[in-house]
Formats: sequence, structure tokens, C-alpha cells
Amino acid sequence: MRAIGRMWIAAGLALWAGAAATQESGITIRAVALMDAPFIDATTLVELPEQTALTVLARQGAWMQVSAGEHTGWLRLLAVRLDGGARARGDSGVGKAVNVALSGSSGTAVATGVRGLDQEQIATVEPDLAAVDALDLHASTQDDARAFAAQAPVLVAQTVKELKR
Repeated sequence: MRAIGRMWIAAGLALWAGAAATQESGITIRAVALMDAPFIDATTLVELPEQTALTVLARQGAWMQVSAGEHTGWLRLLAVRLDGGARARGDSGVGKAVNVALSGSSGTAVATGVRGLDQEQIATVEPDLAAVDALDLHASTQDDARAFAAQAPVLVAQTVKELKR
């Protein structure tokens, strides 16, 4: 029985060590606010300067949860350059082929994709009519629009049907 317990402990430690070894590290590519949640309007915990070393803990959409020194929080994905390690650098033949396919022949190009709304979000969306009404505060008069268009001869008047609410 003791041998089985030790085997489970050894397996757990091996998994933990493997996970720690594959954790990504990187640096900030510019000065950036470390946020307390993965939202643009979240509270700023601290400003991290350019070239701050960090460890990636998790990813969520266009955000990364990171640890930077004694601080842990969320950064926008595009504010981080990952070190990569052997796996991401493509040190094996297969890895090199994948790296070229993903990042171009130089390995320096960066592309980021972020998913849009999921089916549940689309199905449960509620329009914010108050926000639409607030846009009226920014509306131009027809005379203002005509005067602006007259300044640029490439602009042509068009009739657009009014949206129904």
C-alpha cells in the first residue's frame, strides 16, 4: 500500500515539474498597466515598465494572466513578447517547420487571433437602446454635414434609410 502511495506522489511531482518546465516566460514590449481582471475597464494594479520579465500563468481571449515579480495580474496579449523556449523556437525539425508556417521564414512576425462572441452571447444579447439614444448627442445637422462635404470634392451626397428601433 505504501508503494502505491509513493508512486502517486512521484507521479504528481513529475506532472507538476513538467507543467512548471513548460510555463512560458516573456517580457513586456512597452510600459503597460497590469490589471486585476482580463477587462479593459478593470482596476490597474501597477504599471509595468518596458522589458519587465514575467511568467505566463493563464490565457483568456486577448489577455494573459502573468506573474511579474511580486505582482500577479492580467495584460493584453499584444503587450507581451514570449521567450518561447525550445518548443516555441522550433529547435526540432518539425518545430522549425511549424514555426516557419506560423510566423514566416524569419520567425519574427506576430499574428494574433481573438475569438468573437460565442453562440450563447449572441443568443442572449440585449440591445442597449439608451446607448443608441446617447449617440444623438454627437449627431451633426444636415447643414453641418453639407458644409463639411463641400470641403472635400470626392464626397458625394447619398440618401440612407433611417434605421427603425
